[in-house]
Amino acid sequence: MFYAGKRYRIGIDVGLNSVGLAAVEVSDENSPVRLLNAQSVIHDGGVDPQKNKEAITRKNMSGVARRTRRMRRRKRERFHKLDMLLGKFGYPVIEPESLDKPFEEWHVRAELATRYIEDDELRRESISIALRHMARHRGWRNPYRQVDSLISDNPYSKQYGELKEKAKAYNDDATAAEEESTPAQLVVAMLDAGYAEAPRLRWRTGSKKPDAEGYLPVRLMQEDNANELKQIFRVQRVPADEWKPLFRSVFYAVSPKGSAEQRVGQDPLAPEQARALKASLAFQEYRIANVITNLRIKDASAELRKLTVDEKQSIYDQLVSPSSEDITWSDLCDFLGFKRSQLKGVGSLTEDGEERISSRPPRLTSVQRIYESDNKIRKPLVAWWKSASDNEHEAMIRLLSNTVDIDKVREDVAYASAIEFIDGLDDDALTKGPDPRKVDTVG
Repeated sequence: MFYAGKRYRIGIDVGLNSVGLAAVEVSDENSPVRLLNAQSVIHDGGVDPQKNKEAITRKNMSGVARRTRRMRRRKRERFHKLDMLLGKFGYPVIEPESLDKPFEEWHVRAELATRYIEDDELRRESISIALRHMARHRGWRNPYRQVDSLISDNPYSKQYGELKEKAKAYNDDATAAEEESTPAQLVVAMLDAGYAEAPRLRWRTGSKKPDAEGYLPVRLMQEDNANELKQIFRVQRVPADEWKPLFRSVFYAVSPKGSAEQRVGQDPLAPEQARALKASLAFQEYRIANVITNLRIKDASAELRKLTVDEKQSIYDQLVSPSSEDITWSDLCDFLGFKRSQLKGVGSLTEDGEERISSRPPRLTSVQRIYESDNKIRKPLVAWWKSASDNEHEAMIRLLSNTVDIDKVREDVAYASAIEFIDGLDDDALTKGPDPRKVDTVG
């Protein structure tokens, strides 16, 4: 017996938090006959169930966990290398658990920076305690600054000034008033003033309990601790060939600069060359030109026509402008004097006459990020950008997107102007720079 199968159509409607599914039986003329099945599948849209209120995605949370694991792994490796270096130079490794006095590490650091310890064994033990303590609480340094920049003389930070003012408020003695008091000496001066209950050195923030103020600023800078460590080595008469490797080990950090360089793909047309970065102006300008070339206009005639040279140039000028305002296909149609429905090609509407969610005119996003950056950095950066050449623009973008390591290209003439500008910024301005994560950087 011959059985004719049912003719049906399946429809899928993908939403942000659900997927609609439907199966409809149709006749030979494709008219709907019967609804076979219809259902809606609810999903979480990729949002982590633990972070519903903040709408943080699973991908975002997994990235946080991955970076935390990497940070802890690198920290363990750094501590291990410091211990190995201490052993190499004949310093004992003193575990914090073996210290029985309150805040003993701070007292040891303050004493080392104050007077020379005659007893060789005690001096080496104290230096080891100070180095291991400082390596675990070394403060913050901008990743653009290399470790060796801390070896040269650096002024104390404004955070150090806050610590000094607080020390004077707690204990207005000669130690706290001295111009060159180290952070540890200031902390010890506050501790020596006495306390009714156990003091808190560091701020407690981000926990379920209320924030608790500590002696130290919220963020102490590495140059402050570096200045203290250099004073300790100077007072304790440690030779340079010994203290410099220890110093670098304490403040060593894996720089993110150049981390994207290894992930750049090869050009399929020229395999011996790397592809242009997505953040580069050359790539973004090419993408704009390519999209404009594939636009079509439906005039009164049935034939679709290409844009004229003047129309292409007008649209191109609009899309390469540094304005942070969004530009839609409708805006471009208004600018050219066409109806939205007349635009065809990559900028065409859907069959229902609606805008395609994923279709937007391409822009020079790297330039936009520069013009959208924080006020502290935007004015000098925009002034530099306007006076720089195209090659200098590309060099700056590669530096800002961490595609190259600034330390490896310092002798390259192509990067000279961009590096000179970056070196002239203070740490606060560097932290306010354009966020490379907002621009796809890898080609």
